[in-house]
Amino acid sequence: MCVINKSSRLLLLCLCLMLTLAVPAWGEAQTDDPVVVRVGEISYPLSLVQSSLDSSLDVASLLADAPVTDEDRQAGIDAVVDKFVNMGLIENKLAETGKNDFTREEEELLKGAAQSKYEEFWQILYQRMQQSKEDVSEEDVTAIMETEGYTVEAIYDEYIVMERNHRAVELFCPDVTITREQVDAYYEERFVAPERERYKDDVGLFEQEIVATNSESFYIPEGYRYIRQITLDYPKEATRAAKALEKKMTGAMTAVGSAFQKLAVAATQVEDLNELKDLRAEYDRLNEAAITCQAAWLAKLREKAEPLLKDTFDEIKERFAAGIDFKTLIETYSTDKTDKNLSGNGYLFHPDSQTWPDAFKEAAMKLEQPGDISEPVYSETGIHILFYAAVAPAGEHVLTEEEREQLNATTLQYYQNERLVELCENWKADYEIETHPELLY
Repeated sequence: MCVINKSSRLLLLCLCLMLTLAVPAWGEAQTDDPVVVRVGEISYPLSLVQSSLDSSLDVASLLADAPVTDEDRQAGIDAVVDKFVNMGLIENKLAETGKNDFTREEEELLKGAAQSKYEEFWQILYQRMQQSKEDVSEEDVTAIMETEGYTVEAIYDEYIVMERNHRAVELFCPDVTITREQVDAYYEERFVAPERERYKDDVGLFEQEIVATNSESFYIPEGYRYIRQITLDYPKEATRAAKALEKKMTGAMTAVGSAFQKLAVAATQVEDLNELKDLRAEYDRLNEAAITCQAAWLAKLREKAEPLLKDTFDEIKERFAAGIDFKTLIETYSTDKTDKNLSGNGYLFHPDSQTWPDAFKEAAMKLEQPGDISEPVYSETGIHILFYAAVAPAGEHVLTEEEREQLNATTLQYYQNERLVELCENWKADYEIETHPELLY
């Protein structure tokens, strides 16, 4: 049996949200599969509608990070029945205009697109699982995809639904247009406002959900700046000289982990927290010892590395003072050549950050204005020279020209779909509609 951990589930949630209707694979309807929704001659069986309901409730539960309530389930049932009614109305209307069927060539194109999308999903999940598990296999990834219903067939069926929706929009909503004000309002309501409400007064949450995960946000709280860095590896002579201290530190860290595990297990087994005092005291003692070991290790690394890299430090400073762009210096010297560090704005930094080590925070706060660089900062991952790239404008993300074009298209699609929903409401009078929501559970 394949176990799906939370990180994999969250990634699959992201994949699910990339599919607009989240309709699972249709497959072969069984003879004992009762009809839940029928619109004219188009019908949808219980297995299909139930599967779609389960998928939407799973997404809602993951988004809310809470179990589904009875109220949530009833709302989900109402929504999924409405969705399939509208799908039936659209299929009927397309059939009347001869646009409901697909040619073999069209089917092949959609199958190819579904295969490509599946492979894209698969690669994303595989890379993410590799980062969190050393022994992940290709079979594990495929099993999770299949368990969650993300097969080539499911994506193909989704593309069929999307293409029918697109055809209906072209046929019945050709006059829908949007204004700049509508686009801006859509951007504010759907993208900016939720993140403003979530992060405006909570730098810690912003750090946890955006900064620590290297994610992008449509809203940035007050007080942030962008930092770039040149990262240098420690010379081999330095790492060899500090090897004994590194080994001691590793042992100390292992002891801390073991003590924490004991404390966590005990906390679930006792009612009187006073019984945990000895375990907590032992954990605190070991943690302090590990911090001391780490400090000694870093001190030895710095002692040995500083004279060996002095010429490099001086060269970087001289070239920077001579007007060489910091990006060029990153390309020349740094081991950190991520897109964010090299071609993006840089890393987000805040004085109240919990994701930056104290040494980084101290060095970054000494940079008074954009364009300043720091003295070398020594950490367990290397030696860093920080560059104050820019003030991060607080508030909503200002769209680039390319992003605005994408937003225009998304907004137009939203209003077209809104019109289509209105039309579906009018079309209900044209067909006999039968629904059995009581069959859903």
